[in-house]
Amino acid sequence: MTENRRTFYRAQISLPLQWRILVPEEARMVRQGSGANLFRGNGVPNPIDDLLEQAEPGSQEEHLFRCLQLMNNKLDFLIEHAFLQADRNSPARGDVIDISGSGLKFSCREHIPEGSLLKLDLVMPTTSRYQLEMISEVVRIETRSGGYIVACKIVEIDEGARESIVNTVFQKQRKDIRTSKQV
Repeated sequence: MTENRRTFYRAQISLPLQWRILVPEEARMVRQGSGANLFRGNGVPNPIDDLLEQAEPGSQEEHLFRCLQLMNNKLDFLIEHAFLQADRNSPARGDVIDISGSGLKFSCREHIPEGSLLKLDLVMPTTSRYQLEMISEVVRIETRSGGYIVACKIVEIDEGARESIVNTVFQKQRKDIRTSKQV
């Protein structure tokens, strides 16, 4: 019997995704351990996060700051994607097919060479982070009708973003279990 070597549980899920292949200078940064510098807002403190850290756990104040954090993240997403002009370097789009805390598969129309490093932006509406960023390496690509299925391992991610992915996977698994018990 084959041993399951996965570190994180995986769930089939459908999420919008934007991706782009890193330019050589960015890829060098990732390989040197500085990939987090490619994330938007890196090093810029969010005042809502500071207030949330100071709030007493379980208090109304904490709940209010979590709601404000969620609204702020959604507004950032809307401003970035709805109102800013796309340039010629704008990312390509795809759809996540399955995801875990260590990797994901997504569909796209463009061929991406194995070994490529990608900057991925995902929209996770069920989490307070809402939009997650990560750097992933393409480990496999399969040709499918109308496009490709790309399998990636995550090589750089904020631990809060990874936690959001893991929580989403567990929510999906709980929902699937409840649905299967009702049948």
